[in-house]
Amino acid sequence: MNNLKVFHIHPLMWFIVAVALMTGSFAQLVVIFSIVFIHELGHYGMALFFRWRIQSVMLWPFGGVMKTDEHHSRPFKEELFVVLSGPLQHVWMYGVIALLGVFQVFTDSLIQAMYTYNTVILLFNLLPIWPLDGGKLFFLVLSYLKPFPKAQQDVLVCSLFTLVTALALCTFVFPFTLNLVLLIAFLMWENWIEWKQRHYGFLRYLLRRHEERAERVKGIEPLYVPFDMTLTEIFQKFRRGMRHQIYVTTSDGNRVMLDENECMYAYFTLKRSQAKASDLVQWFGT
Repeated sequence: MNNLKVFHIHPLMWFIVAVALMTGSFAQLVVIFSIVFIHELGHYGMALFFRWRIQSVMLWPFGGVMKTDEHHSRPFKEELFVVLSGPLQHVWMYGVIALLGVFQVFTDSLIQAMYTYNTVILLFNLLPIWPLDGGKLFFLVLSYLKPFPKAQQDVLVCSLFTLVTALALCTFVFPFTLNLVLLIAFLMWENWIEWKQRHYGFLRYLLRRHEERAERVKGIEPLYVPFDMTLTEIFQKFRRGMRHQIYVTTSDGNRVMLDENECMYAYFTLKRSQAKASDLVQWFGT
């Protein structure tokens, strides 16, 4: 099957196409689409190189989103390379645009437009907005410094704040641009959906972490919890890149050690989602 079949065009892009046809700016649209497509090819090619399981690549007017089945379970370097491989495409595109200008393949105005769009799309994608590259980089770093759910929350709050600020600037400071306002509104909607589904995203990550146990760890981090803490509350303390040993303080003041896989086994295999640390001590305590 053709690998390019995973690429899809978002309906918002078709709206932009219609606007471009009505306003006579089709050439600029082709430039934008080409830059976005090459940008996403960078992500896609690097993900294929690392043998990621790719579901789809959705193309937006100023970027795209690649959905995979990895659920943040891949090594730090792999995720870093996949995220950066998109923005890095813009570097060699500057060289191609310069050559097109030297040989006067296109008009000076179109060459200048290529430079502008290449820069705008690059900088836009590096903003700390989820699910743009800047937002993914922010989350990647934060999820190794903070517990996974806390990193999710902080990234989405920062993303929404950035979008609200951008919308206010577009409305009250800079000249009104319908395409940009629609894009910001769409990203705000995507962030709201991500916020509502963040708990499911965390569970998918835990399940992948439990089933494959392929995540590389840089160390062991102990977690000290009371005997009445629930499994869900224990999971809220999990960090990427760390293997956790859970020390449960029992009612008589003693400490019993549990392995993180025992906790996830109880949750996902035994279906004891409401279990507490005291229950785990009875089942697995050593």
